[in-house]
Amino acid sequence: MSDSPGNDVQCSTWNFVQYEADRVLQLNPSSITQIAGRFAANHQEVEGLIVDWSRQRIDEGGIRALDKLADDRDTLGFLDRLARGEILNLTENRSVMHMALRDIGRKLNYINNTIAEQIATERKRMLEFAEDVRQGRVQGSDGKAFTDIVHCGIGGSHWGPALVCDALQEFSSSPIRLHFCSNSDPRNLQTLESSLPASTTLLVVASKSNSTFETLANARRARTWLTERLKPEADLDSHFVHISSKPDAQVGSARKFWIPDSVGGRFSLWSSMGLPIAIFMGRDRFLELLEGANAMDLHVLSEPTGTNVAIRLATLAIWNTNFLNCESHLVLPYDSRLKLLTPYCQQLEMESNGKRVDTDGETVGEQTSPVVWGGLETDGQHAWHQLLHQGTRSYSADIVASLDALDSKSDQDMHEWMLANAVAQSAVMLAGTTDASTEPHRQIPGGNGSTVILLDQVNPRTLGALLALYEHKVAACGHLWGINSFDQWGVEEGKLQAGRVHDAIQGEAADEVDPATAELLLTIRKKLST
Repeated sequence: MSDSPGNDVQCSTWNFVQYEADRVLQLNPSSITQIAGRFAANHQEVEGLIVDWSRQRIDEGGIRALDKLADDRDTLGFLDRLARGEILNLTENRSVMHMALRDIGRKLNYINNTIAEQIATERKRMLEFAEDVRQGRVQGSDGKAFTDIVHCGIGGSHWGPALVCDALQEFSSSPIRLHFCSNSDPRNLQTLESSLPASTTLLVVASKSNSTFETLANARRARTWLTERLKPEADLDSHFVHISSKPDAQVGSARKFWIPDSVGGRFSLWSSMGLPIAIFMGRDRFLELLEGANAMDLHVLSEPTGTNVAIRLATLAIWNTNFLNCESHLVLPYDSRLKLLTPYCQQLEMESNGKRVDTDGETVGEQTSPVVWGGLETDGQHAWHQLLHQGTRSYSADIVASLDALDSKSDQDMHEWMLANAVAQSAVMLAGTTDASTEPHRQIPGGNGSTVILLDQVNPRTLGALLALYEHKVAACGHLWGINSFDQWGVEEGKLQAGRVHDAIQGEAADEVDPATAELLLTIRKKLST
């Protein structure tokens, strides 16, 4: 049997789930949450998180069908093979070792000792360097401690560290200011440079492949900026740190840190890619982040299907995408500290599972990754919620909030309002309006499922657990779709085309592009020359 459900539509379990979905679609959505014990049977508390799927459009029969699908596809076995380092990224002939990066206490005791020692050695070296930067022992060319860090990375090298540092600002005891520069628009870095002291600025160049155009272009521009502002005899290399899976390929800096080639960028914040996190929060907090993720790993690798929260999120994603035909999935944080969670999940999910062929190279017959979007609430309630509640498109959602309020009574009241909005929006998404006498322009049909995820506190450990949970959900979804979640060949072709188009803009090799594009580029050249 094919590994992909899309190429085996007659798979009996897949058809069984479809039968259950067709049955559930006949139910009044508002009736689902009226079932006695609904919340108790449809939520789980794990590692400081409350994960509540009681307002998903599914009942007990649908859950049983999804569990059978996960078991028939041996999803637990897949996650175990992932942790053991088996070759699961088939197109690149690589294992997928991000779980090993956070296995501080060697609790995943089947990870290869040599790999574990390499990771531990590099982690120790990175954390020592981060502490030296924090304490002013690592200095720039004029012997002054660094006051500002500029992190140049993009994609997976950017979103993980940016999210963690933004979410955990209250845990930073360092006076060093941290800035992220990902976009290759020169105005991005130019704006930063205008406000930074060159003599006390450290550039962190983060590129797993050491060939990412945007990152290297920003690094070159930053080097020019330093050259123009520092003394002629200044040691520019003392202002640079490089992070890559290919440290030997880097030129001009002894400050090089390594990540395993078996770890994709979007899974890499636990490695030396987390250097800005370690500088920002310190060694102990960085280790707490890893410990939270490791604790979630242990849950996912030890719990059976029915109580495995990652498999539950993955099977619900399959249910919504493939059986309820949801066109998109929203990530809606009701906590300003988590405002970057949405773009982080966009990159993690769509780069991992935006695939059209299965692991055998055959076309997948089912939809894979939904479009992931959303943003910070309650702002979104005054933007896209009109479409959510009364538009014509189906969707699913994750609503993420925290339970730790600020100290004052007024702040506590505002926090409770945030939580009230989070839960209320989840309820309306599913139940809609139940009064049939309501005027048509006021009616909300409902029928859209959501999962509410509550963090006891937003701290390094719970955030580590949350991000690891999302990683496992994405991997399990990819397995259930029969695709490879760990490559991103679709990203590469655009880069190749950009090179040809750039040459054509400069008047070279114009015949390398199609006629319509050539004419557009000719217009661009004329505009640029005036």
